[in-house]
Amino acid sequence: MPATTAPVRTLGGVTMVSPRCVEVRSCLLGQVVAAETSTPLARAAVFLEREPEGTAADAPLQIVRTTDEQGVFTVADAPAGRYSVSVYKGARTISASGLELGGPGTLMVPIRLPPPT
Repeated sequence: MPATTAPVRTLGGVTMVSPRCVEVRSCLLGQVVAAETSTPLARAAVFLEREPEGTAADAPLQIVRTTDEQGVFTVADAPAGRYSVSVYKGARTISASGLELGGPGTLMVPIRLPPPT
């Protein structure tokens, strides 16, 4: 599995992250930030669960990642399909469904985690 941590540099308000998902066919690259401040949220838990499509080949599948210091997470070469995503950081949480994974290229997903209610 490719490395999921990368050195980060800041240059004039722009954050530069070293390449991720090198030598993979399909990659999900996400960043989790606080909705109210856009501050990256380190150590947020990200759960991806494949949504059933009604075929016998639909074995349950869950992928779990934790964000790094810049709130970034990656998933390389996930099995193709539709996934639901849930993100947790303390009392903050958000969920969505219909995320298509497994296609060629890199899918970038920014996640704005709302404040606790």
